[in-house]
Amino acid sequence: MFAQSWEDPECDRKALRIRSGDDVVAITSGGDNVLDLLLDDPARIVAVDINPAQAYLFELKRAAFVHLDYPGLIRLLGVDGTSNSFEKYRIVRDTISLSARNFFDARESWFEAGLLTQGGFERYFAILRRIIALAVGSKTMSRLFELEPGQQPAFYEEQWDGWRWRALMRIGCSKALLGNRLDPTWFADSEAADFGRHFTGLAQHVLTRLPARENYFLSQILLGRYSGNSMPTYLQEENFATIRERINRVQVVTAGIEDGLRALADNSIDAFALSNVFEYSPVDVFEVAKDEIVRVAKPGARIAHRNLLAPRRFGQDYRFNVDPELSDVLRASDRGFIYSHFEAGSLA
Repeated sequence: MFAQSWEDPECDRKALRIRSGDDVVAITSGGDNVLDLLLDDPARIVAVDINPAQAYLFELKRAAFVHLDYPGLIRLLGVDGTSNSFEKYRIVRDTISLSARNFFDARESWFEAGLLTQGGFERYFAILRRIIALAVGSKTMSRLFELEPGQQPAFYEEQWDGWRWRALMRIGCSKALLGNRLDPTWFADSEAADFGRHFTGLAQHVLTRLPARENYFLSQILLGRYSGNSMPTYLQEENFATIRERINRVQVVTAGIEDGLRALADNSIDAFALSNVFEYSPVDVFEVAKDEIVRVAKPGARIAHRNLLAPRRFGQDYRFNVDPELSDVLRASDRGFIYSHFEAGSLA
C-alpha cells in the first residue's frame, strides 16, 4: 500500500525526543520514518505492520543499505530515474527472506517504473497528478517549486485556485472515489461530511503556507519525483553510513498493532511513533492498544499520533498527556499535510 511513508519524520522526531539508548515502537509503513528515527540513536526500534508487503519492503530497503553503496541504494529505489534498478535488486535478492524474494521477483516492472512510486497510495497520487495537470497546467505545477515561500499565497490565488481546481478536489478527493481506489473501511468513521472541502483546505494550507521547494511530499504528489535537493532524510547521502551502521537495530514484526504490543515486556518502551494506524482499526482495537501502550511504556514515554479523518484521540484518555500547543505547531508544519490532527504527548 505504501512504497513511501507519508508522515513528516521531523514532526515525529520533535514529538518523541528520542534519546540515545531509547526503545521505540513504530509503524513500518514505507519504512522511511523508521529509518529516519535511527539517526537519533535508539537502542531498538520495533517496527510493526499488519501488512506483510510492508515488511518485505523494509527488508529490501535494509538489504540495500547493507549490501549496496549509496548510488546503488538510490538506483534500486528509482530515485534517480534510471531504468536498470532490477539489476540492483538481483545483487541483494539472496539476502532477503524467501517470502520477500517471491514477492519482488513477481514485480520486476515495479523496479523499472521506480519502486518508490508503486504503492497503492503512490499510484492513486499518479492518477490525481494527471488530473491536476489538466486543471491547473503542468507548467504551473512545476513553477510552484521555483517560488520563494512568500510568493506562494499570491501564486495560489492568481494561478492555481480556479474553478477547475475546486471541481477536481470535490470529485478527486470525494469519499466515493477514495473508497473505490483505496479501502472504504478507512473512512467508515470519518468526521468530515464533505471530503472534497476538507482536502481542499489541507491543500490550500500546504500550497500557500509551507515552502514548496523544501517539501518532498508535495513534489512526489505533483511531479512524481523528488524536486531539487529535497528528499527524505534517510535518502540523504550524509546519513547513509549512520543508518547502515544502525539498521540492524530494527526488529520488523508483521502483526496488528495490538498484537505487536502484546508481545512486548512491561515497562520496556520509551517512545511510540504510531502514524495514523488507528484510522483503519475498530474502536475496540484502539482501546486494547491503549491499554497495551500503558503496560509496555516506561515512565514518561512519549507518543506521536495522527488522524486523517477518523476520531481517535489519545487526549480524551486521562492516562495520556497531550500537549495541545506542541501538537498544533507540529500539525501546521507537517509537510505530509494530509492529516487533520496530530497528537504529541506522553504517558500521564
